[in-house]
Amino acid sequence: MLSPGRSDGNFSDSETTPQTQPVSRAQLSVTKKIVFSLIACLLFFGVVELILAAAGVRRMRYDEDPYVGFTSHIPLYVEKPGSDGEMETAPNKLTFFNTQHFSRHKPPGTYRIFCVGGSTTFGRPYDDGTSYCGWLREFLRTADTSRSWEVINAGGISYASYRVALLMEELIQYEPDLVIVYSGHNEFLERRTYASVIGTPAAVRGLGAVLSGTRTFSAVHRLVHARSAPKSADLPGEVETILDQSVGLDGFKRDEKLRQQVLDHYRYNLQRMVDIARSGGAEMILISPASNLRDCAPFKSQHRALLKEAELKQWQTLFGRAGAALGKGEFDAALAALDEAARIDDRFAELHYLRGRALDRLGRSQEAKDALKRARDEDVCPLRALTPMHAIVSDVAAARGVPLIDFHAIVENRSAQNIPGENLFLDHVHPTIEGHRILAIAVVDELIAEGVISPDAGWNEDAISRVAETVEGRVDTEAHGRALSNLAQVLSWAGKHEESGRLALQAVEMIPENAEAHFLAGCEFARRNDLKQAEAEFERTLELRPNRRITQKAHDNLGLVYVQQGKFNDAEAQYLEAIRADPNSARLYNNLGLIAARRNNLDEAADYFEQAVALEPRFVMAHFNLGTAFAQQGKLREAATRFELVLRLQPDYPEASESLANVRAMLGPGRERFP
Repeated sequence: MLSPGRSDGNFSDSETTPQTQPVSRAQLSVTKKIVFSLIACLLFFGVVELILAAAGVRRMRYDEDPYVGFTSHIPLYVEKPGSDGEMETAPNKLTFFNTQHFSRHKPPGTYRIFCVGGSTTFGRPYDDGTSYCGWLREFLRTADTSRSWEVINAGGISYASYRVALLMEELIQYEPDLVIVYSGHNEFLERRTYASVIGTPAAVRGLGAVLSGTRTFSAVHRLVHARSAPKSADLPGEVETILDQSVGLDGFKRDEKLRQQVLDHYRYNLQRMVDIARSGGAEMILISPASNLRDCAPFKSQHRALLKEAELKQWQTLFGRAGAALGKGEFDAALAALDEAARIDDRFAELHYLRGRALDRLGRSQEAKDALKRARDEDVCPLRALTPMHAIVSDVAAARGVPLIDFHAIVENRSAQNIPGENLFLDHVHPTIEGHRILAIAVVDELIAEGVISPDAGWNEDAISRVAETVEGRVDTEAHGRALSNLAQVLSWAGKHEESGRLALQAVEMIPENAEAHFLAGCEFARRNDLKQAEAEFERTLELRPNRRITQKAHDNLGLVYVQQGKFNDAEAQYLEAIRADPNSARLYNNLGLIAARRNNLDEAADYFEQAVALEPRFVMAHFNLGTAFAQQGKLREAATRFELVLRLQPDYPEASESLANVRAMLGPGRERFP
């Protein structure tokens, strides 16, 4: 039965054939038109893509990061003056990168590898020679002598994945065969915004992501924006970390939305790196970043939102009780207090770190490991790759068919109770020289599995040992000590005093004439309340005539050590020396005032406190001390005025409230002075 040509039902049987045939043709015509139109469009854009490719137009997503609008680029490698195509690290990049040399055009028979990432790839706190790149360079020359190998270390200190991805656009010009990526610890270092991404609907973002992979879209985008003012990047051309800014750790706050955006951006950048590498004919290996769990406390902890004052006080009581129990070795009691505190607030990173340490000492290894991971993930200043990042690296590797070296798992398997610590890490993320060697061996094993390396018959443990002698022989004791001292300085500045002190004590053994190492060692002994040893280290620091900054700090800290030992005359002398080095330190004048007050020299004490508040008008403690000196001198009205100022600056200062009440009571009728 034929279908009617119209819906009104007024056709006779005799009209069916001549009337319906044209309608049937119309339906087929519409379908064909749609199909042919799509084919024509696809062919047109395909031809345009080929033409643009031949013209050298690159896909926009290779050049511009839509997450941060970051297009600024300063070349890492420049041609050496007077050479025939020899490339070297640009002088203005040597603060962040190792010195490297290679030919712009790869020599025949050479397999060229670029290693990219952050300071781990760089080889911090040493350099390229003992980085996994340096180890790999030596291993390859020994393992497979059938070809020439080049390993170029392009790891940049503090470089996050978005900067690494941009750098790779330069590197693919140099004919790499392989790019090895170790990235993930620096994702939260720089301040950036995702406002433009957040304000774009998800569907539009998805379409934009697809289109940004075409040269046509790139050409149109550049044409439209060619006459517009240059877009200011949300990020500077070189790294400016939040920690390097005046706000320091205060610049880090808990922000769950930002955290997720950073993780999404990290995934995007890894995918982008794969695309960029393959666009230049190179393959890629991804490395899952590893970090120190056992011996690295969080950089910054923050309480959960909406914590009530009574809850906070109870939490602080329990936390203090746990700390005291840990100090006595009472791990069960410490754990009980920490668990009770966690029921009030379980977002404080330091709590989980202490739980992990207690559980570890109690032999509950898996629970300890879980707690230490939670401490890392709750860190408000996350300078170690977060747990979700390991899954992201694995997902990208699987989805893009990229080999993965799970360094995170490797270091766990080589650590006691599978908890990585100072056995393989110098600090929070930087491996020991042995850690770099282990990673390089893992890379060699992967290249053998991929068929890139055809190992010689002599490639065995003896060959590996010979390479180890060569690499480790490059690091003399003094260089090793300097590296540890420099790392200790960074950790001390970041507030990681325990880790800093541990490295400083090692550095002093290696470089006994290094003033800064002795200073940091003194700080560590003072932290341990070993005052005699701290005194000796600070005195040794000053004997070595350090720079002005260390001189001031050594006098200052030595003065504090003397105060704690009741040696007030010696302390005063040290504070006066510190003021000569830093005459604008309000805190030093306050300390001198306290010493004068201990001697009951109230006029001198008041003079010092007044100098302190003149230098720092909002120095609450100095104002309070000045008010106390006035009160003890019988200057009650001046004291009351000073205590009132303290309470304006800091309303929750109970000692000031109590002192003000006492002074006002004594200012009653007939009472102008203390009895």
